[in-house]
Amino acid sequence: MNPILSPPKAVLVVGAPTSRRERLETVLADVADSVYVAESTDRATTVLSEHDDVGCVVLAADCDGVVGFRRTVTDHDEYLPVVLLFDGSVTDVSGVTSAGETTLLPTSASDEELCDIVTDHFETYRDRLVTAEESDMLQSFLSSIEIPMFVKDEQGRHLRKTEAWGGIDPEVVVGKTDRELYAYDPESAEQFYDHDMRVIENGERIVDREEAPGPPGNRYWARTTKVPWHDDDGSVKGLLGLSYEITDLKQQERRLELLEDRFDQFATFLSEEVLDTLQSANGQLGIARETGDDDAFRAIESAHDRMEQRLRDLSTLAGKSPNVGATNSVNLAYVVNEVWSFIATGDAQLALHVPDETLIHASMGGIRPIVEHLLRHAADSGEDVTVSVGALQEGFYVAHDAPTSSADCGRATESGFVTPNDGRGSGLAFVSEVVERNNWSLTATARDESGTRIEIRGPLVVTGTETDCVPGADHSLTESDPVGEGDVTGSVEVESVSNWWTLAGTTGTQRQQRDYYFAHAAVEGDARIEARLVDIEHVNDYGSGGLMVRDGLGPEDPYGFLGWTVGRGTEILWRTDPGGETSRHLLDDDAGPQWLRIDRIGDTVTYLVSLDGSNWRRLDQRPVALSDPIHVGLAVSGAIPTDECEATFADVTVCELDCE
Repeated sequence: MNPILSPPKAVLVVGAPTSRRERLETVLADVADSVYVAESTDRATTVLSEHDDVGCVVLAADCDGVVGFRRTVTDHDEYLPVVLLFDGSVTDVSGVTSAGETTLLPTSASDEELCDIVTDHFETYRDRLVTAEESDMLQSFLSSIEIPMFVKDEQGRHLRKTEAWGGIDPEVVVGKTDRELYAYDPESAEQFYDHDMRVIENGERIVDREEAPGPPGNRYWARTTKVPWHDDDGSVKGLLGLSYEITDLKQQERRLELLEDRFDQFATFLSEEVLDTLQSANGQLGIARETGDDDAFRAIESAHDRMEQRLRDLSTLAGKSPNVGATNSVNLAYVVNEVWSFIATGDAQLALHVPDETLIHASMGGIRPIVEHLLRHAADSGEDVTVSVGALQEGFYVAHDAPTSSADCGRATESGFVTPNDGRGSGLAFVSEVVERNNWSLTATARDESGTRIEIRGPLVVTGTETDCVPGADHSLTESDPVGEGDVTGSVEVESVSNWWTLAGTTGTQRQQRDYYFAHAAVEGDARIEARLVDIEHVNDYGSGGLMVRDGLGPEDPYGFLGWTVGRGTEILWRTDPGGETSRHLLDDDAGPQWLRIDRIGDTVTYLVSLDGSNWRRLDQRPVALSDPIHVGLAVSGAIPTDECEATFADVTVCELDCE
């Protein structure tokens, strides 16, 4: 029976002589839907268990076991009202009242007085049941809905909050203001608290306000509504609110804005590229008509192939999301040589300072147009120019030795700028736009008589050839420690037979320089760790689990991390020197958790991934200041305070490397 729809209005009469019970049954029938009569407390206990519509118990004080029965009623339902009928001969009234809230009524009271008391108890009991039911409904609603809803008191302290997926634990927020919860981001914390006070003190409604809390590097967008919570007298006693994340929506809006701008720019670039190619093809067509030369026909075919290739590359760039890395690697030297084969003009010479095995983490369609525009710009910069291409730690450079003024160099990325040599557009405005969308950087530096160097930094690059190393002695992960500046907690569970590891950890701060819980071993010299990331709990988009090598366990020590975030894909983090800033690179990788590996050889750390544990793909390679012994192991980070992230690993191995 639901008290909201069908409030209990039956009376249970217990004890009293037969004649009095019959009179009570007749009298109470006027105010109750049903009257149940039990001659003993044992029978009354059975009636209570059989009927859920009892809204009041009328108990004769002179029946046996009255005190024990009163306790039974309390155990059955602490809110169920009891009226005790007594006379002067009854001595254990206090025992009954101490067993539960009881209304005392002399047996000499009138029938009308008894009916009034029972009616009042019906209403009081219903109100209590409805309040409890509504509270239970609200609690169930708050615990199951995935939209973060919250209730705060007049001081802005949380009273209730939903257990929203990816949000802060409700038990942690109760009693705290936003100033305390968002202390890691003081500016946002103060702003949120001020908004709370505007709602509470002024009765203002804040509807669908867009906010971006979080520190740089981990900010997210939310849409929040807050309204006053009024008391019965109309005064404001707090606020009610809801907030849901709209980061994906904001990113989509940004992508749409970029697409509009991009289509306009690409239309211009495409028309120039197609026009150049068609002019070349038409020139060769004229030669072919006059001479029938097979080379001319092949040149026409090649021009058409290049035009198709450019269309595909531009299509790739037009549809590419900003600030997201690609999922494959291309050979940088191959791309440069391929492009140079059809854009080299006059006496321009190419000097390639790129090892044959250099890989750049980008799609062919994404990197080739950039390389083409940079090489064309360099080749068109002067007579007898030498164009140099080299690899950087994060990216590559293209340089030429034609004299360039600092003013021209600074304007090179502006739309409409033309090279002095032949008046053609430099294409660097196009490159600059693509670089910006990928969250990379472009710098152009004039060197007067010695020319110009343009650097593209951001894409991951593996510059060295793979070292021939043989696995040596194995090591066990015997230690586990928190790493970071916050209050980090965690746990490690190991199934030694199956070699499965489960790490759980929280973070005390929300920032790009993460806190971790770290299971590790100390290893001297060159070392390798590899493991299969089986699963990671999605507590939030930024929680991560993976492999880590560290110089030490201090919060400012150099380290390298390769892992997986459920909402952001593969993640590489590193700090190259003690006390330096943490750098981060996210890769748009839909493969999900997979095999991970980190090799430390000297001062070089290489990050690798694999789908099967046998065929490895190198993602990145960089120097990290590591001194022996280093700490090698598994790491997990909740990323957001109070969010415990759990990651499961299998086939974990740590070994020394014998390298030639």
